[in-house]
Amino acid sequence: MWSSKEIRQQFLDFFQQRGHTFVPSSPVVPIDDPTLLFANAGMNQFKNIFLGLKEPEVKRAVNSQKCIRAGGKHNDLEEVGRDGYHHTFFEMLGNWSFGDYYKREAIEWAWELLTTIWKLPPERLYATVHDSDNAARELWIKHTAIDPANVSFHGDKDNFWEMGETGPCGPCSEIHFDRGPGHCDKTGLAGHVCRVNGDCARYIELWNLVFIQFNRESDRSLTPLKHKYVDTGAGFERLVQVLQDRNSNYETDLFQPIIEKIAALSGVPYTPETGVSHRVIADHVRCLCFALADGGFPSNEGRGYVLRRILRRAARHGRLLGFAEPFMFHLVDTVTAVMSHHYPELSGKEAYVKMVIKAEEDRFTKSLDKGLEKLEEICAKLSGNTISGADAFTLYDTYGFPLDLTLILAEEKGLRVDTQGFEAEMDVQRERARKNSKFAYTADSTEWVELEPATPTEFVGYSQTKAAASLQRYRITSDGLVQMQLNRTPFYAESGGQVADTGWIRGTDLEVEVLNAIRQEDAVIHVGRLHKGSLQKQALTAEIDVSRRLDIARNHTATHLLHRALRILLGEHVQQKGSLVHPYYLRFDFTHAQALTKDQASAIEHMVNNAIRDNRPVLVEEKPLEEARAAGAIALFGEKYSANVRVVSVTDFSQELCGGTHVRATGEIGLFKILAESSSAAGIRRIEAVTGRAALEFVAGLQDALSSAAAKLHVPEPALAEKIDSLLELLRAQDLQLKQLTAQQSSSEANGLLSQIQDLGDFRLLAMEVPAPVEKLRELGDSLKDKARDAVSLLFSVNGDKVTILCVVGSELQSRFHAGRIVTAVAAQLNGKGGGRSDTAMAGGSDPSKLPEVLSTLPQTIRSTA
Repeated sequence: MWSSKEIRQQFLDFFQQRGHTFVPSSPVVPIDDPTLLFANAGMNQFKNIFLGLKEPEVKRAVNSQKCIRAGGKHNDLEEVGRDGYHHTFFEMLGNWSFGDYYKREAIEWAWELLTTIWKLPPERLYATVHDSDNAARELWIKHTAIDPANVSFHGDKDNFWEMGETGPCGPCSEIHFDRGPGHCDKTGLAGHVCRVNGDCARYIELWNLVFIQFNRESDRSLTPLKHKYVDTGAGFERLVQVLQDRNSNYETDLFQPIIEKIAALSGVPYTPETGVSHRVIADHVRCLCFALADGGFPSNEGRGYVLRRILRRAARHGRLLGFAEPFMFHLVDTVTAVMSHHYPELSGKEAYVKMVIKAEEDRFTKSLDKGLEKLEEICAKLSGNTISGADAFTLYDTYGFPLDLTLILAEEKGLRVDTQGFEAEMDVQRERARKNSKFAYTADSTEWVELEPATPTEFVGYSQTKAAASLQRYRITSDGLVQMQLNRTPFYAESGGQVADTGWIRGTDLEVEVLNAIRQEDAVIHVGRLHKGSLQKQALTAEIDVSRRLDIARNHTATHLLHRALRILLGEHVQQKGSLVHPYYLRFDFTHAQALTKDQASAIEHMVNNAIRDNRPVLVEEKPLEEARAAGAIALFGEKYSANVRVVSVTDFSQELCGGTHVRATGEIGLFKILAESSSAAGIRRIEAVTGRAALEFVAGLQDALSSAAAKLHVPEPALAEKIDSLLELLRAQDLQLKQLTAQQSSSEANGLLSQIQDLGDFRLLAMEVPAPVEKLRELGDSLKDKARDAVSLLFSVNGDKVTILCVVGSELQSRFHAGRIVTAVAAQLNGKGGGRSDTAMAGGSDPSKLPEVLSTLPQTIRSTA
C-alpha cells in the first residue's frame, strides 16, 4: 500500500516525465485576487492566463494546490465531520496545458496513471462527457481500454465548467470509481438505483478533466477562444482513500496521525460511528495550520471571520470530547509532521501558529459565555417551545454557536429548534456571498489605443530616477485621467505596502503628471493627468519626484529596522501582518497578543535610532529563494516568491525579501519617531511612525505645543509636568468630594424609596417611576443592593419616547429571582430589550404609554420568570 507522500509524488513525477513543469502551490490565502476568500481550486493561480491577461511562462504545468472551501458559495462547513469526504482544507492535484496538448493526451495520460501506475481495475472506472462532446467520448473509447458502456453523456450541471457568469468555459470529462455495492448508503430505499452522478456514495468522482475552449459572452452565447486549454483537478484525499482501500478519507494516513493524537489527548477512542468530533477537529486544525502559515488570521470579517468560525466549531467539538482548556495548539506539530515534507512553509512557523490558535481558543471561551447569556435571553422571550431559525442563526453567526450546539442546549431545556428556518437563513447568507463573490470577466482590450506591441514593462527605478521611454498603448478613463503603458519606467508601481511613485512623463509637446502607477501582471500602467499636448507615438522621458521617493525610501528602510527591533525585543513570534510605506509616515501591523508598554515602545524606538546613527550600509542582492531563506532572510507570510528573489540587508542587523526602494545607508533616515501604538485586530498590533523631515516636523510641533502650554500656565517649560500634576491632584480631590456628596444624596433618596416597598406575601416589591438620568439610576441601584436585600426593586425613568428600566434583586431573593430575566420580560412589554446579571440588570423600552399597564401586572410578570 502506497503512502500519501508516495501517491502525491507519483502524480507529480508522472507528468514531469511528460514535459510538465512543477509549479509550487500558491498560498491558500490569495495575494492578488479580491474575488476569492481562499484559493479553492488548482486553476486559481493560472486564471489570468485563461483570461488572456498574462502569457504563460510554461506550456505544461503540474502541481498539488492547497485549497480551502468554507464560507462564500462553498459553505459546507456544517457537513464536515458528519461523513467521510467533506473537508474545509484539501489538496487538488492538477495538470495543465496552455495552448499545447488537448483532449486526447489529457484522457490518455489520466487513464495510464490510474490503471498502469496505480493499478486501479479498468472495469471499475467510469467516464462522463458533456452532451455536446462526442469527440471526448470517441477519444475515451478509441484511446483507452475503458468499457464503452462505462462512458456516459451528461448535461451542463455535471459536465460543463464555467469560471463565472462570463469568461472562459468548456466541457469537462469526469472519471468516477465504483467502490462496490457495499458503499451504497441508500440500500433498501424504494426506487433507488446506484449510478454515476447519482445520489449515493457507491460511485466516487476521482478526477475532472476540463477542456477550456469557449468564452461565455454577456448574452450567454459561446465564442471559441484563440487558444484551447486543459485544466484537470483530482481530489488528493479521495485518491488516497481509494488507493489505500479505506472507507473514508479520515481513515487514510493523511488524517489518522492527527486523529490518534486527539484520541490520546482526550482519552476518547476514535471509531467511525462515534468519531464526528475527532473528524471535525482533525479537518479544521489542518485548515487552520495552512491558513495561518499562509498569512490568514482570525478576525470578525472576510476570510478572518471564516477562520474564526472554523476554529470555534472545532473548539466546541473539543468540549464534546471533554476538553475544558485550549487543546488544538497541541495538534500543530502533528499536522506539520504529516504535511511539511511537501509544504515546507509549515516548518518554522509552529510557534506562531500555536500562539494564534491558543489565543483564539481562550477568546472563544469568553464568547461562549456571552452566547449562553444570549441563549438565556432568547429562551426568556419565547412564547412557545421553539427557538426560531433566525435566533439560531444569530447564535451561529454572531456567537460562533454551531447548530448542533444550539440543538443540544435546547434539548436540555426541553425546547425545539426550527432547523428549516435556520437553513433558510443560511441559504440567504450563501446567496448573498455568492452574489458578492461572483467573478465575471469582460474583455476591455478594445479600450486601449495601441501604438506599438505591448511588452512587459522594464523597471529601471532601482538605479534611475529618469528614463527614456516609448509609449506602447494608452486609454482615457471615464474620470478624464489617462492610463499609459511604456516600454520602460523608473516609476515604482504600488506593491508590498509601498505606495507608487509620482512625477512627470514628457515629450516634445507633451506633459502628463503621473499620479499613480499600477502593476497589471508584467505591465506598469501610469495613471495621470494630461496637462499639455496629445498622446501619440513619440520619444518620451519618464521622471519621478525624487524628493518624494527619498521620503518613501526612508520609511521603507525604517520599516525593516522596526520589524527586526520588534522581533529582538518582543520575541520571534512577531510576524508582519501588513504595512503601508508612505512619503509622510509608515504603518506596520504585527502579531503580538498585548499592547506595548511605555518602556517597550521606548526601547524599540531607541534600538531603531541606534541603528540609524550607526549609519549601517543597506545592501541589495538577488539570489535563489532557498539560498536566501537558508541565510536567514525573512519572507512575508502568504507571499508567493519567484525562484530568484531580491534580498535587502541592513548590515549586521536585518535581512528581508523585498522588492521596494531603500536608502543606501541607515544614516539617511535621520530620525525615527513612533506616533502611536494601537490594536489593528484581535492579536494584531499597529505602530505608526515618522522619519526624516516628517519626524523633525513632528518634534518641532511638540516643542511648540510644550512652549504654548507652559506660557498658558505661567511656568517655565522644565516645570510644566510638575504644574500639571498639581492641577490634576486638585481636580481629583474636587471630583472625590463631588462623588461623596452625590452618593450621600443617592443614599438619602434610596432611604426615601424604602417606604414604598410593598409586601406581596411571597416576596417584597419596590416599583416606581423615578425622574433620573441613567447614572443616577445606577447609583440608586447600588444603594438598594444594601438597603433592600429582601426585595425586588424595579425603577423606571421616562425620557421622551424612551424608558430606562433598572432591576435589583436583593441578596436574600437571588436563589429565586434573576434580575436579567425579570428585566428582559418587562422590557418586552414596553417594546424593548435588555438583560444582565442575576443581581442587577438594565433594559430599555420604546413605548412609555404602556408603563401604567406594566406596573399593574408587575407581580405576575416577576413570578413568571422564577
